[in-house]
Amino acid sequence: MPGTPVSELNHTADTVVVAARYGPQAGELLLAQAYERRGVVWTDVILLDRDDLLARVRSRRRIYAGEVRPDIPGAFTVHGRLQMVHDGARTYLTLGKGTARGDDLGVPLF
Repeated sequence: MPGTPVSELNHTADTVVVAARYGPQAGELLLAQAYERRGVVWTDVILLDRDDLLARVRSRRRIYAGEVRPDIPGAFTVHGRLQMVHDGARTYLTLGKGTARGDDLGVPLF
């Protein structure tokens, strides 16, 4: 809709993850569907494996979990920022902070 303000997040987020696929081992992320901001526009959906996503979070990029808003092109409803949680020798990707027993991005499966 013309004149509809776009969320400030759309100008500060680097990546928004919208769906995930987990492996046979409980809680191990295989792939994530995401959109990446390039200047003022967003890419088409891209696929990121677990290592790519971890590298982006480690490099302090602003990675969020959310969903595409159908009413405004290029806008997202965001559920929160993805974090790394260390549990002994393992590192997990989770939505928010807290304890983790596996990767949990808080987005639908694909």
